[in-house]
Amino acid sequence: MATSLISRFQDETSAASLWAITAAIIISAGIWLHRSLRRFKSPQPPPGPRGLPIVGYLPFLRSDSLHRQFADLAEAHGPIYKLKAANKSMIVVSSPALAKEVIQAHKSTFSTRLAPVVAKIFSYDGNEVAMLPYGPDWAAMRKVLAREVVSNQALDACRALREGAVLTGIRAIRAGEPTGVFEAASKMVVDSTLAMLWGGGGSESEGGGAPIFAAEYRQAIGEMTVLLGRPNVSDAFPLLTRFDLQGIQGQATKLAKRFDCIITSVIERRLKDLEGKEGMVFKDLLQILLQVQGRADATGRLLSDSFVHFKGLVLDVASGGSDPATTLIEWAMTELLNDEKVMTKVVQELDQVVGPNNVVEEHHLKELNYLNAVVKETCRLHVGIMARLASQPCTVAGYAVPKGATVFINAWAIHRDPEFWADPLQFKPERFLDGGGNGPRLTFVGSSFQFLPFGSGERMCVGYNLAERLMNHVLASMLHSFEWKLPAGEEKPDFSDKFGPFVKKEQPLVAIPLPRRMCSVE
Repeated sequence: MATSLISRFQDETSAASLWAITAAIIISAGIWLHRSLRRFKSPQPPPGPRGLPIVGYLPFLRSDSLHRQFADLAEAHGPIYKLKAANKSMIVVSSPALAKEVIQAHKSTFSTRLAPVVAKIFSYDGNEVAMLPYGPDWAAMRKVLAREVVSNQALDACRALREGAVLTGIRAIRAGEPTGVFEAASKMVVDSTLAMLWGGGGSESEGGGAPIFAAEYRQAIGEMTVLLGRPNVSDAFPLLTRFDLQGIQGQATKLAKRFDCIITSVIERRLKDLEGKEGMVFKDLLQILLQVQGRADATGRLLSDSFVHFKGLVLDVASGGSDPATTLIEWAMTELLNDEKVMTKVVQELDQVVGPNNVVEEHHLKELNYLNAVVKETCRLHVGIMARLASQPCTVAGYAVPKGATVFINAWAIHRDPEFWADPLQFKPERFLDGGGNGPRLTFVGSSFQFLPFGSGERMCVGYNLAERLMNHVLASMLHSFEWKLPAGEEKPDFSDKFGPFVKKEQPLVAIPLPRRMCSVE
């Protein structure tokens, strides 16, 4: 009897265990199926290369040639792929269609720029148009910059100030001596920018008519560019920012104080100049900003309430486009010294439009069609990467992009896409002329997503029209005033480059200017 009860109990226990196991398997299978269906229905992240634990793909990124590495990865993983760099998600897009989707279809999501630690230090903790997050303050500051400062009307009003600075820079070039093209162009670009910003309202100036603090400002911009180009571990691991392991932030803070001292001194001088002169005739852009600051409308109140915003706007104009414009002028000279036929066409056009005994002035620029095409072609070949932050989760090309991800638009790769550009690796300015394939319809405003030299949409460079004027004017003046040759023993210029928003030359271009017999700069 006891044996029978024990056997029966064991049978019932085994049956219960079997049912429990079966139920567990059914529930687990249901959960797995539910999750699988959710994954199938929900957008998945883009494909991408595998990385290491914790640091992800960060150790494999080549900071000096990121534009090329991103293009190579696109060949393996497609026009949209993901990378994990430490705790940051990175999405890279490399086609005009995807660039359009990011910039246009998701404009509110991707209207904040990536702000590296050093860039925030230089921009009053991000309080200038380039770095300020998308929102009412940014919109108000951008409106002031676009309508009051870099509009065509405002730029036309201070044209003479820029022309004077360019002519002074041309006269400073020593004929027959090896000349650093970047340094020579930088003097003209920076001095032109500062002249129109604060060089027309006071009597004080540096030698040669340059605006006050021009030499110091040029030096500071050079140092700033170096710091901005250095990889900073704090950008990958924000928790390490306060430790400043590489010392980059400390250097940037000291340099930012120098910038602030210059800008503050100039503003104080101008306020003193304007005392009791309410009816003073317009002379430069700083006066416009001071007038806007005192207005009663929303933008005026914004600037009055935050002097940091005001100084941020001054900084935007003073340094926003100087390094990109100078970099592209150096690349244009490199391309021209590499192609004698193109150089000859540019010089012949200058002689025809400007005249043998005249200096280049801005009113000539609209007639220099071939030179304009040279500048556009230079921008096509030597623009780098744009970065945007995802302010909310979204879907791009059917793939999930998480909130906080950085989306890189590889314009360098887009500008070399053979689907849109014939002979994409060749320097051919004719492609931007009538009948040249792509044609003059491709402008700097970013409406054609195969050509994005200054970006597009909400966060495109607001000062692109100023940059275009400076690039064309300085390049035209250098070519019209001098015949440029490579130093003895050099047959071709060096084309090695390094990563940046505008890809910079790794080896600075040095050339020898020889005075042209038909043109005098005296």
